[in-house]
Amino acid sequence: MILLMNLIIGMIGLGSIILASRWILNKNNNWFSSHLVFLTLKLSLDSFIIGLFIVFSEKNIWLILIISGMLNIVSFHFLEGYLTQKQLLHIERVNV
Repeated sequence: MILLMNLIIGMIGLGSIILASRWILNKNNNWFSSHLVFLTLKLSLDSFIIGLFIVFSEKNIWLILIISGMLNIVSFHFLEGYLTQKQLLHIERVNV
Protein backbone atom coordinates (compact mmCIF):
# COMPACT_ATOMS: atom_id res chain seq x y z
CA MET A 1 0.00 0.00 0.00
CA ILE A 2 2.85 2.36 0.85
CA LEU A 3 4.64 1.46 -2.37
CA LEU A 4 1.53 2.08 -4.47
CA MET A 5 0.95 5.48 -2.87
CA ASN A 6 4.57 6.51 -3.43
CA LEU A 7 4.42 5.32 -7.04
CA ILE A 8 1.34 7.47 -7.67
CA ILE A 9 2.98 10.49 -6.03
CA GLY A 10 6.15 9.80 -8.04
CA MET A 11 4.19 9.80 -11.29
CA ILE A 12 2.65 13.13 -10.31
CA GLY A 13 6.14 14.43 -9.55
CA LEU A 14 7.50 13.29 -12.92
CA GLY A 15 4.53 14.84 -14.69
CA SER A 16 5.16 18.06 -12.83
CA ILE A 17 8.83 18.04 -13.89
CA ILE A 18 7.86 17.52 -17.53
CA LEU A 19 5.21 20.25 -17.41
CA ALA A 20 7.52 22.71 -15.68
CA SER A 21 10.34 22.15 -18.16
CA ARG A 22 7.95 22.53 -21.10
CA TRP A 23 6.50 25.69 -19.59
CA ILE A 24 9.97 27.18 -19.11
CA LEU A 25 11.05 26.15 -22.61
CA ASN A 26 8.21 28.32 -23.93
CA LYS A 27 10.10 31.23 -22.34
CA ASN A 28 7.24 32.28 -20.15
CA ASN A 29 8.00 35.68 -18.61
CA ASN A 30 5.94 35.04 -15.51
CA TRP A 31 7.70 31.86 -14.36
CA PHE A 32 7.26 32.51 -10.63
CA SER A 33 3.46 32.56 -10.75
CA SER A 34 3.45 29.47 -12.96
CA HIS A 35 5.69 27.77 -10.39
CA LEU A 36 3.22 28.66 -7.65
CA VAL A 37 0.38 27.23 -9.72
CA PHE A 38 2.30 23.98 -10.26
CA LEU A 39 3.21 23.78 -6.59
CA THR A 40 -0.37 24.41 -5.43
CA LEU A 41 -1.80 21.81 -7.80
CA LYS A 42 0.87 19.30 -6.92
CA LEU A 43 0.48 19.75 -3.16
CA SER A 44 -3.31 19.61 -3.24
CA LEU A 45 -3.37 16.49 -5.43
CA ASP A 46 -0.66 14.75 -3.40
CA SER A 47 -2.38 15.64 -0.12
CA PHE A 48 -5.63 14.25 -1.48
CA ILE A 49 -3.90 10.99 -2.42
CA ILE A 50 -2.22 10.72 0.99
CA GLY A 51 -5.58 11.38 2.64
CA LEU A 52 -7.28 8.67 0.59
CA PHE A 53 -4.65 6.14 1.51
CA ILE A 54 -4.93 7.14 5.18
CA VAL A 55 -8.70 6.68 5.13
CA PHE A 56 -8.45 3.21 3.64
CA SER A 57 -5.52 1.94 5.72
CA GLU A 58 -5.05 0.70 9.24
CA LYS A 59 -4.38 3.21 11.97
CA ASN A 60 -0.95 1.84 12.85
CA ILE A 61 0.63 2.83 9.49
CA TRP A 62 -0.77 6.38 9.24
CA LEU A 63 2.51 7.97 10.35
CA ILE A 64 4.52 5.93 7.85
CA LEU A 65 2.16 6.92 5.04
CA ILE A 66 2.39 10.61 5.89
CA ILE A 67 6.17 10.67 6.31
CA SER A 68 6.94 8.62 3.19
CA GLY A 69 4.48 10.63 1.09
CA MET A 70 5.88 13.96 2.23
CA LEU A 71 9.48 12.82 1.68
CA ASN A 72 8.49 11.78 -1.84
CA ILE A 73 6.85 15.17 -2.49
CA VAL A 74 9.86 17.11 -1.18
CA SER A 75 12.39 15.01 -3.10
CA PHE A 76 10.52 15.44 -6.39
CA HIS A 77 10.16 19.17 -5.75
CA PHE A 78 13.92 19.51 -5.22
CA LEU A 79 14.54 17.41 -8.34
CA GLU A 80 12.20 19.66 -10.32
CA GLY A 81 14.05 22.75 -9.07
CA TYR A 82 17.44 21.26 -9.91
CA LEU A 83 16.42 20.23 -13.43
CA THR A 84 14.72 23.51 -14.31
CA GLN A 85 17.24 25.94 -12.80
CA LYS A 86 19.56 25.80 -15.82
CA GLN A 87 16.70 26.61 -18.14
CA LEU A 88 15.61 29.53 -15.94
CA LEU A 89 19.12 30.99 -15.78
CA HIS A 90 19.58 30.93 -19.55
CA ILE A 91 16.43 32.78 -20.57
CA GLU A 92 17.56 35.94 -22.38
CA ARG A 93 14.79 38.18 -21.08
CA VAL A 94 15.43 37.60 -17.36
CA ASN A 95 17.35 40.34 -15.53
CA VAL A 96 19.39 38.71 -12.79
